[in-house]
Amino acid sequence: MNFEDEEFIKREQSDNLLFEAYEEPIKTKAIKLAKQALELNPNNIDAENFITKHETNTIKRLKKYEETLNKEKTNLEKENFFNEENVGIFWGLIETRPYMRTKHCYMLTLMDLGRYTEAIKQGEELLELCESDNLGIRYLIIGLYIVLEKFDKAEKIYNKYLDDSTFMLFPLSIMYYKEGNYRKCKKVLKQLQENNEYLLNYLTGRRKFTRSKVENIEINGTYSWGSEAEAYFVIKENKYLLETVPAFIEFIESEI
Repeated sequence: MNFEDEEFIKREQSDNLLFEAYEEPIKTKAIKLAKQALELNPNNIDAENFITKHETNTIKRLKKYEETLNKEKTNLEKENFFNEENVGIFWGLIETRPYMRTKHCYMLTLMDLGRYTEAIKQGEELLELCESDNLGIRYLIIGLYIVLEKFDKAEKIYNKYLDDSTFMLFPLSIMYYKEGNYRKCKKVLKQLQENNEYLLNYLTGRRKFTRSKVENIEINGTYSWGSEAEAYFVIKENKYLLETVPAFIEFIESEI
């Protein structure tokens, strides 16, 4: 067996261990599997990120993502991935996906720290690298634009993707509310009600998430359109935006 064959086998074993880590419900065991995957293949960026994700200190987690991001960017630059031909279609290139996922995690961690301007920069770069937005960055960046009251940019994102999903319309409703355009806000809220019958009821407290339901949703980690799980994730991911409009729930209760 030659060196290239040995390296291929190690990479394959590393990927298999990481898959086991994703499936392992016990956190300590999952992290151990990811570390084993990284030992076999030090260039397994997804294994590195899996370990970083479980870092409880947010600032340390950000620093680690940044180190991984810079390292992987250097590797991709050496292989000339950041050329005119590739920029815009990054997700279509398997080799660039770990970098994209790392940048996404880095953006989310910046949001956790309230560093919204820096998070926007990461989001804009991700959308430039992958115009089809396979990672759903538009749902994050529209909220960030709105929280900083960059309403023109939020409108551009909405008009670019023409996406009437619940994840897009919910921050849009808050934008119109913040602008004082209550007619448009009400119109979007009605669209949201058509999209997902649970969302506004949970927001206003007409329905409440039970502890067991939340645990099931979090463990499953997936949702279907119009489901209670979708309503839960929309509210959770826009909590920081909701905090900027204290009377928004009152408006929903009186108008919808």
